[in-house]
Amino acid sequence: MTATHPRHKASAVLWLAAGKSQRAAAEAAGVSPSTVRQWVADPVFVAEVESTRVVYSQKPQDGRALVEHLAEVEARLAPQGPERLRDGGVRVPVAVPAGASPRQQERAVARAIARGLRVAREAES
Repeated sequence: MTATHPRHKASAVLWLAAGKSQRAAAEAAGVSPSTVRQWVADPVFVAEVESTRVVYSQKPQDGRALVEHLAEVEARLAPQGPERLRDGGVRVPVAVPAGASPRQQERAVARAIARGLRVAREAES
């Protein structure tokens, strides 16, 4: 499973907020319809669609406001990397796809821990 660039997600957000179908959003974003279906199952993604719908309904002619909002959406949807904490620990975000099997969940957690360990080693050197 490969990560999807946040720009693809932001594109799908825009199309879905405009009332287009998941298939149309997938085509516009350059991803498969099944990928958009997975995104729509994520409450964070759905919240971004709704917030974009609000911006668009309040300012339908203000392209600048919409572009700025989509840039913020893209930043929020971008995966965050490991973060070094003051006490020397490392906070590692883990993204587990909805419906992932226990094995897929385990692999996602293992990859996140490995990233965190790399960050910790780099900070020590």
